[in-house]
Amino acid sequence: MQRLRDAIADKYFSLDSRSLALFRVVFAIVLLVDLYLRSRVLDVFYTNAGLIPNHTMLWAPIARHTFSLFFLASHHDEAQALMWLCALSFTCLLVGWKTRLAQIASWICLVSIDSRIVLLENGGDVVMNQLALWTLFLPLGERFSVDAVLRSVRARKEHAPEQLNERAVFANPARNVYSLACCAVLVQLIVIYFFNVVHKNGPTWIDGTAVHYTLHQDRLVKPLGVWMREHLPVPALRGLTYTAIVVEALGTLLLASPFFLKWTRGIAVILMPLLHLNFELCLDLGVFSFAMMAFFALLPRPEHWEFLAHWLGPKHALRRVFVDSDCGFCVLCARILSRLDLFGRLEFASNSDVERLPPGVTLELTDTTIVVVDVASGRVHTRAPAFAALLSSLPGGFLIAWPLRTPGLRAIANPVYDFVVRKRRDLSVWLGYTACGIPLQPSAAGFEAEPSQASLAWSKARRWLREACVAVLMVVATGEVLNANDAVPLPLRVRRPQWMVALTEYARALQGWRMFAPHAPLEDFMIEIDAQTIDGRHVDPYNELASRVGGPGYTGIPEHLHQNQFFTAYSLFIWMGPYVPYHQAFKEWIVRYPQRTRQSRDTIVRYTVYKLSDSSPPPGGKTQPTNFRREAFLSGP
Repeated sequence: MQRLRDAIADKYFSLDSRSLALFRVVFAIVLLVDLYLRSRVLDVFYTNAGLIPNHTMLWAPIARHTFSLFFLASHHDEAQALMWLCALSFTCLLVGWKTRLAQIASWICLVSIDSRIVLLENGGDVVMNQLALWTLFLPLGERFSVDAVLRSVRARKEHAPEQLNERAVFANPARNVYSLACCAVLVQLIVIYFFNVVHKNGPTWIDGTAVHYTLHQDRLVKPLGVWMREHLPVPALRGLTYTAIVVEALGTLLLASPFFLKWTRGIAVILMPLLHLNFELCLDLGVFSFAMMAFFALLPRPEHWEFLAHWLGPKHALRRVFVDSDCGFCVLCARILSRLDLFGRLEFASNSDVERLPPGVTLELTDTTIVVVDVASGRVHTRAPAFAALLSSLPGGFLIAWPLRTPGLRAIANPVYDFVVRKRRDLSVWLGYTACGIPLQPSAAGFEAEPSQASLAWSKARRWLREACVAVLMVVATGEVLNANDAVPLPLRVRRPQWMVALTEYARALQGWRMFAPHAPLEDFMIEIDAQTIDGRHVDPYNELASRVGGPGYTGIPEHLHQNQFFTAYSLFIWMGPYVPYHQAFKEWIVRYPQRTRQSRDTIVRYTVYKLSDSSPPPGGKTQPTNFRREAFLSGP
């Protein structure tokens, strides 16, 4: 029984600390990309001068329970300041500085961004909310982070460069993190794929035409998707439809399998992101594809990391770094580099070890610049090129190193480096280290004291509290899954307490998974405004921002509208009955057109808002949409 419990814990309740760190980096990048996309529509969707003023959202909320910091922002500068606050939180999460606090702040910022315009919420927003919530209880900063480096630097205080070569002493070994949250993440991913498969039971998925009809959604399709629908034969598109279902079903089985995890998880980590990459290349789904790919950064197991280390480790030549051992700031930089050197590609030596200095390198030179030597070739690097050589030896450091080697930037980098060298005495004193020129007294490396009994008891209590919170959230999520998915039998849809519904809505942790299900859409939609200006011109203020086409009077929905996720969702919902309370804000936005263009001749004297729709052509027949319709649903003044 103990072996069985250990096996279950290893397969379903643990994640590698390196995978958690990789996820942190990938997820933070997705958050920053999403924030950038939202900043481009800041005035349209996050201010009171836009299409959805905050007071309109508060007076006519889509969900009963919503919270957003952005409800505090009415004007551009206020919303922009909150966007910068979100960017700061996401950046701290990216580099792993104050990681636990950054996780909490990032989750609050993410939910606030989503809840401010909840009627435009799509699958990508929900996936990111789920990821941020479940990983809130996991130690994402334990590896590959500023926090990890600082902990190691504080735990062992080396005072001589030679001590930096004792990597095994201060290395932060990888470990498996055991938690209910690990199980919750895995189950969440299985639930997403399972219900997306079982909900695809409509006629377009059964007869294999779903991809064909999806690629005829001009509000979503990208240029590659346009090319595919026009050039791929019907059997190929039908094959892509069935392939999508099979891959999603296979992904569900691979993730749930208790056997051969090295292979099942490895195949899933490669196969499923490729599926979402194909979605992203063909359709504009916001950050949905990238958010789903971020999920799989959590899944590499220790075997995969060991293979990666074996594959990457020995391929780079060893470099010897000569450090000015009399300079506290220099030794500190070397201590940090030694902890970033995960593959042991750097060897540290004191500049006072004259016998090891390469020919042509004097003690005087090592006092004025860092010296890096390629052990195999004997090539010597100094000044900024030396730092470029050091960075290129670190994992991922080539991304920073190559600009320092370009002629133009190198000409700037060398004077910057020389300036830092001249100020290193002041930097040493400011950081609390011995100033240059005053030798450091050799002493044994120091370690942090053992934690007290009270500290250990508090740590244990926190772990139990964390697991209890995850357990409650898993119960809440289960209730949401049972009630939000049509494939769940009616007897299982139990009535939930109000606090469970409120918690789900406040966290935007929704669980309805039915992407393009039960069938792909057979019709396409867009919004058109035919507005007449005071000088008799006809303009379309909406599509000037929303689409790549900009004038009224369409005789059909233009090919490839190039709308982003926000305008796509707004166009799809605003004409529906439940969204009538948002029409007044839409009217006010239209008549403010001259304020946005700053042209008095753009004053609107009358306008009509139309919902345009057409029927997508069937496979193998006509290539152009049919049954084009224009329906007015709003007019003024």
